Amino acid sequence: MTDDDLPGDDLPGDDEPFEPTGKWASPAIYASNWKSILVIDAMLGVAVFWAGFLMILFWNWFVGSLVGALGLTYVVAVGRRYLQWRWLRRRAGLDT
Repeated sequence: MTDDDLPGDDLPGDDEPFEPTGKWASPAIYASNWKSILVIDAMLGVAVFWAGFLMILFWNWFVGSLVGALGLTYVVAVGRRYLQWRWLRRRAGLDT
């Protein structure tokens, strides 16, 4: 059995791990200011992280830790979206 004969090879989108469809397909992917959009989006996550840090200092460490972790998780999600958008832009022949 070769690699070409493996089950599931005929599934659509097999080598397209970042292909958004339906409501997930954002027109911002192909905008010329796509990096600015992602930077502003990441700044939102950083602001939430700092809000959580201030909550730890001045209010409740547990709630502040949860809020801070949520902010950092959001920044990681923006990083993944950066990889996705860069991949899609390259595939469309646009500059990255």
